[in-house]
Amino acid sequence: MNQDDPKPGVVIDVQPEPDDGASDTPADGDAVAPADDGAPPAAAKSGRSGVLAIVLALLALLAVAAAGVFAYRYWTDVNAELAALDARIGEAAGQQQALQRRVTEATAALASQAGALDEQRDVLSQQRLAVDEAKQAFVQQEQRLADENLRLQEREAELRAAVADVHRRVGRSGTQWIIAEVDYLLRIANHRLILARDTGTAQVALELADQRLRDTQDPGWAGVRAQIARDIAKLAAFEAPDSAGMAARLAAAIEQIPQLKIARATIGPERTLPERVAREPGERSWDTLLDDLWSGFKDAVRIRERDQPVQAMLPPEQQFFLYENLKLQLEAARLGIARGDQALFRDNLGTASEWLATYFEPGDGTTAALRDTLDTLLGVELEPELPDLSQSLRALRVRRQLLDDVAPGGDPLPAAEGGTGTQ
Repeated sequence: MNQDDPKPGVVIDVQPEPDDGASDTPADGDAVAPADDGAPPAAAKSGRSGVLAIVLALLALLAVAAAGVFAYRYWTDVNAELAALDARIGEAAGQQQALQRRVTEATAALASQAGALDEQRDVLSQQRLAVDEAKQAFVQQEQRLADENLRLQEREAELRAAVADVHRRVGRSGTQWIIAEVDYLLRIANHRLILARDTGTAQVALELADQRLRDTQDPGWAGVRAQIARDIAKLAAFEAPDSAGMAARLAAAIEQIPQLKIARATIGPERTLPERVAREPGERSWDTLLDDLWSGFKDAVRIRERDQPVQAMLPPEQQFFLYENLKLQLEAARLGIARGDQALFRDNLGTASEWLATYFEPGDGTTAALRDTLDTLLGVELEPELPDLSQSLRALRVRRQLLDDVAPGGDPLPAAEGGTGTQ
C-alpha cells in the first residue's frame, strides 16, 4: 500500500430533514402547495441512507484491519529472515577470522624456518671451508705416506740385496744371519701393521720369516715358528673394512639425492568444489541471498584435506640448499673413510639419516633405500682393533738370547734397531 493511494474512508451524504414547522405552518402570504401523493416520504429516504453508510464504514474498517494484520505478519517474517541471515553472516565472519589466524601462524612459522635455513646456509659455507682444508691436508698426508712407502720399499730392497750378498759370502752355515733376517722380517710385519694398517704385507713378512726359520732345519726354533703361525692365523681372521667399497656406495647414494621427494613441498590435493550456479537478476531474492553469500565465500577460500598436521612448506631455493647440504654430509662421510676418522664418518652419516627422516617423504622407495644404505654403513667399524704381532718378535729374541748365553763368543749378530717390535 503506497502513501500516494487515497486512504479508505466512508462518505456519508446527509440530507437536511424538512422543517416540520415550515411544513405545518406556511409563511404568511405564501400559498400552500398541494400534497403529492406519489412521492416517498423524506424520513424513509434518510433512514436508508444512514444504514447504507454504516455498512460501508464497517466494510472499510474490516478491510483496513485485514490489511494491517497482513502487513504485520509480513514485517515479522522479514525480520526473522534478516535475523537468521545476520547470524549466518556472523558465523561465516568468525570462521574467516579463525582461518586468517591460522594463515598468520603459518606465515610466522615459515619466517622462522627461513631464518633457520639462513643459519644453516652460514654453517654450510663454514663446513665447505673446513672440508676444503681437510681435503688439502689429506692430499698432503697421502703424498707424505706415498713418499714414506717408497723410501721403505727402497730400503727393504737394499737390505734384501745386502742379506743376499752376505748369504752368498757366508753360505748356508751362517744360521745367525738367517736369524737376523727373521728378526728384520718380523719388525717389518709389526711396522706395516701398526703404521699403515697393511695386513697383507705383514702376513707376507710373517710367512717369509717362517720360511727362513724352516731353512735353518733346527728343531729348536719350533716354538718361535708356532707363535708365528698363531700370528698368521690372527691376520687371516682379521677382516679389514672395505674402504673403497664404502666410498663407492656413498658416491652412488649422492647420485640418488636429486631423486628424493621432499615431504613438505606441497600441502596436499585440492578438494573439488561444486560449480557455481549463475542467477539472473530477476531470480535473486531473500531466499537466495544466503546461497549467493556462501558461493562467494567458497570462491574466496580453498580448502585442502590432509591427514596430518600442516607444517610450513619449503620454497624452491631452500629445497636446493637442502639437497646440497645433504650431499655435503655424505661427501664429508667419504672424507672420514679416506682419513680413517670414525667420529667424522658416523657424525655425518647420522646427520644425513636424521635429515632423511625429517625432511623427505618416508614412503618413497628412493628414500627408504638410501636410509637402509646409511644404516648399514653406520654399523661398519673403520678402524677395528689390530691383532698383536709382537709375541713372535719377543719369542725370537728370547730364543736368540738363550743361544748367546749357551754358546758365547760367537760372531756378534747385527743389532736389532729399535729394541721392540712395536715401534
